[in-house]
Amino acid sequence: MKIKYPDYNLSLLNLVSSVLVHFGVTTHHKTLPAFDSLLSTQYKNVVIMLFDGLGTAILEKHLPFDAFLCHHLHSTISSVFPPTTTSATTTMGTGLSPIEHGWLGWSLYFNEIDANVNIFPNTLSGSGGRSAADYHVAQRYIPFESIWNKISKDSNSVVKAYSVSPFSSFKSKSIYEICNTVKRLCTENRRKYIYTYWDQPDYDMHLYGTSDEQVKAQVWYINEAVELLCEELYDTLVIVTADHGLVDTKWRYLIDYPDITECLLRVPSIEARAYSFFIKPGMKDRFVTAFNRHFGDCYLLFSKEQILQNKLFGDSIPNPRSIGFIGDYLGVATGSYSIDYAPSADHDVFKAAHAGLTDEEMNVPFIVVECR
Repeated sequence: MKIKYPDYNLSLLNLVSSVLVHFGVTTHHKTLPAFDSLLSTQYKNVVIMLFDGLGTAILEKHLPFDAFLCHHLHSTISSVFPPTTTSATTTMGTGLSPIEHGWLGWSLYFNEIDANVNIFPNTLSGSGGRSAADYHVAQRYIPFESIWNKISKDSNSVVKAYSVSPFSSFKSKSIYEICNTVKRLCTENRRKYIYTYWDQPDYDMHLYGTSDEQVKAQVWYINEAVELLCEELYDTLVIVTADHGLVDTKWRYLIDYPDITECLLRVPSIEARAYSFFIKPGMKDRFVTAFNRHFGDCYLLFSKEQILQNKLFGDSIPNPRSIGFIGDYLGVATGSYSIDYAPSADHDVFKAAHAGLTDEEMNVPFIVVECR
């Protein structure tokens, strides 16, 4: 597999920055030039549809070149790091890089409760779904302002911004419900920005792998639904993209390597393919030697200083909480193997995963449909 680092000049962060600038919201991030050119037409409706896991490689694996989405593929852009739903969709929802918003990955360590928390569902990592607290931990300690609020506020309500997903106020339970909601919203008179999220094909790829027929069916459903939607829209610019791609994977567990676990201060966090290690005092050299001996063929090990120097999580002033979440070292997958601390009580073993530094995980499509 080819190593691919995030490109914060041509990425999801730049995509959402173009949206902000277009609707009059100040941002210090660069925009996406190709998107800026399209937005200059001043469409009444701007729609970004994000499909979880529909990276460029997945799109091209399951659709012929003349399928609707492939036909309208403008180019490939970069996800953010790590290329995973938590960090990427939070970037899309805030206009901030991961190092700024702090929602770096699925599981983060919060010293306030001395535990790793699965921050989207607010559960304790490895607990099988037990609540982390009687409040939402991440929302309390790493809060953010949404892009929808920013647009509505800074445009003086001239523009209306919507989020349509299973988790928004619209509670859409299928891709067809999402498309019907978009179609209805686009008939409103005012200018608007609509962002949609759907959890396929990521959900099925985790269960069955990237090449399964069920995954192919999901990609075809998406292709068909978006094509039907675009046929019924007018004066609307539709962008289709993804938060990340996936790779088929095999698992290895740290508990099988006591020379590594004896160096750990706590169970690692962030993501299995972007693992944050907190090391006991005086044991860093031992940890580095042991980790590279066992996993150097499939993971790159970065110190916290290297992570910040290389701006892997974004070229911005770091959120202080982000610096704490990174830990002493970050192990990042570059091949097909993934590492977990132990077999997880939170889910079955995934057949495909993401959050590593490979082309397949990092590259996402920039699909453009101009509905005139």
